[in-house]
Amino acid sequence: MTNYSSFANGGITLIKPYQAGKPIEEVQRQLGLNDVIKLASNENPFGMGPKAKAAALACVENANLYPDSNGYYLKQKLQQKFSYNPNKITLGAGSNELINLLFAAFVNEKVNVVFPEYSFVVYPMETTVNGAQAKVIPLKDYNADLDAILEAIDENTRIVAFANPSNPIGTAISSKSMYEFLKKVPKQTLVVIDEAYNEFNSGDDTYQDSAKWTDEFENLVISRTFSKAYGLAGLRVGYMIANEEITSILNRLRAPFNVNIVALAAATAALDDEEFLQKTVNNNTKERARYEQFCKAHNLFMIPSKANFVAIDFKGYDAQKIADKLLHKGVIVRPLLGYKLKDILRVSIGTESENDRFFTTLEAILKEER
Repeated sequence: MTNYSSFANGGITLIKPYQAGKPIEEVQRQLGLNDVIKLASNENPFGMGPKAKAAALACVENANLYPDSNGYYLKQKLQQKFSYNPNKITLGAGSNELINLLFAAFVNEKVNVVFPEYSFVVYPMETTVNGAQAKVIPLKDYNADLDAILEAIDENTRIVAFANPSNPIGTAISSKSMYEFLKKVPKQTLVVIDEAYNEFNSGDDTYQDSAKWTDEFENLVISRTFSKAYGLAGLRVGYMIANEEITSILNRLRAPFNVNIVALAAATAALDDEEFLQKTVNNNTKERARYEQFCKAHNLFMIPSKANFVAIDFKGYDAQKIADKLLHKGVIVRPLLGYKLKDILRVSIGTESENDRFFTTLEAILKEER
């Protein structure tokens, strides 16, 4: 048989396919369970907001038509709500696609990419696919070590990439620290800040909207998504903010109709649904505190989180065994073996009742394991 792998470009054969969280339907089918909750993929536990849902349903009538390739109304809404310049916005099928496009446009075998240890898996994947050298910087107190990252940057560093808040850890870099960091990065190095969980971190009095810093820092690139706080993960829509030259390059590379017509309508309407967004954020803040209390009460270490998930260190227990037992009781969580974090499980913060079920189920399992 012909070895087609030998024909593949770059480092494609060196990476493994992305392993997504188990869907509810698969667990129900495999284990014969009817009542399953998913706390594995950091999705909005309330679903889509009412305004987004109404817009999506109304737009289905026009699904026979191609979407607006430039996403005019969504860009205008982003300008109206946040004062972002539409000429600096690139729309994508989730922020993941936009990060892929950025790496495809700027990363090659002649450059290196710097990112923190335990970063979102897409950064090392895209670095490898595009043939670049990866410089992985150890964390400091579970957060990105900005000083060490600065030391790692050299004349061949094309991109520094990290999520803020981080995924899968959940910690966040303060706006002040990030701003001071940006002032020290050479202009030829792009700084890509993946802010998929931004809405869960923005309530702090010291928070600043880093997307507005792109006027000051020409090498700054910010990615955002509607998948998390806005509840549109299944529709795949995100946006990237960068200087107009970078934006022009990305818009040449992206597919003409990369964001579908329903996603555009839903995302535009979601930006007007402040009540739903606040409900989501308030629930997350309240329930995240309950996770912290539960972990303290059961001698588990919860890494401080600014996201809509928590990373729990089960050192002293078999974390993978606990994840499997939870799964067989209809509670899906995310083991982090792929990140080489064998003792840690990532748990998405659900509704109050979903979290109650997680606490009760885990408590019983921990008693069995003692």
